[in-house]
Amino acid sequence: MPLHLTRLDAAGADRDALVAFLSENHFPFHVHPHPRVAEVHGSIDAGSWSGEETETLWIDDDDRGRIGVVRLDDLADATAMLDLRIGDSWRGQRLGAAALALATDRVFAAHPAVIRFEGQTREDNTAMRRTFERSGWVLEAYYRDGWPVEDGEPMASVAYSVLRRDWESGTTTPVPRGPAVTLSGELRCADAAERERVRAHLPAHVALTRAEPGCLVFEVDPTDDPLVWRVEERFADEAAFDAHQRRVSTSTWGSATAGIERRYEIRGRAMDAAALTAAAWDAEQRLLDPAVRRDAAELGRLLADDFVEIGQSGRRWERAEIIDAVARDPGSAAGVIRERSSRMIAPDTVLLDYLLRLDGRESRRLSVWRCAPDLRMLFHQGTPLGR
Repeated sequence: MPLHLTRLDAAGADRDALVAFLSENHFPFHVHPHPRVAEVHGSIDAGSWSGEETETLWIDDDDRGRIGVVRLDDLADATAMLDLRIGDSWRGQRLGAAALALATDRVFAAHPAVIRFEGQTREDNTAMRRTFERSGWVLEAYYRDGWPVEDGEPMASVAYSVLRRDWESGTTTPVPRGPAVTLSGELRCADAAERERVRAHLPAHVALTRAEPGCLVFEVDPTDDPLVWRVEERFADEAAFDAHQRRVSTSTWGSATAGIERRYEIRGRAMDAAALTAAAWDAEQRLLDPAVRRDAAELGRLLADDFVEIGQSGRRWERAEIIDAVARDPGSAAGVIRERSSRMIAPDTVLLDYLLRLDGRESRRLSVWRCAPDLRMLFHQGTPLGR
């Protein structure tokens, strides 16, 4: 039996059932992934689930039973908003697309003032993003740090929508995008051990990447050299490429292949390799300026939260320690940088290598800068040179 929607009375006859559904299921990509009973009662009393501009409906099936709930908000406005929740036991069965189609039909058929129907989700909610895309909804916005995360740093929120005119015509009006981002180059192993790590983890890495929203091309192919793979990537826009990079940085592939040489060229980003390198050198010079060094707030803006420094004595400094030490003793001169060299060690990360002459002494310096989401130093090391 196809799915169907059943209007519910959130503040009345259906209160207990709605409270049970919301509190007994887990919604990992929502702002409040596991609301408590008292919280749900409070939101019902506050009018979050019913009212003149809000309609809440059960998602029912005669064979499966009750599988979820959908809330339609801002129904008196030109843009209505979606909140779709499928119960734990029914996820992964592609029921979301059918429920979304029913909700879309109801909004446009019953509410003539609505010309646009929008839904937002967390950037890493691949299942919901695929549901939107399969249903003909269009990715319209990417809000950096727009989605609060319990006990964690905020993540990006992505917004999809469908237009009334597209619903009526059965077509899709595309959104103008920025240029696609491409990556090409080589993954180069140093020895057989690195090669075997690549072989072991590459199939899963390729499958996960190709499933990402916005991934247009992802090819990693062996070459005549058994230690070298040719890499070609293409993503719909910079937001999709950046989301891919963030996923990979915490993935099994990222951990297993850390340290293996990448020789990549990236095109289409607002900040390409040349621009990133130039910005990193500028920021490096600023960190040598005594006026900047005595300003703890400015130092905090330039150093990443997980920044580490290995000092000339061999001591390991954490971010808070180095900010405090440098702000108390910023020095009187910026020093002179010589013998500059740099190379990209990741798509958004650059290594700077230089000789610093300061107060009659010389030291070899290494710094690692990352540009996503802001340009910040990850690592610094200074090694004194013998006289």
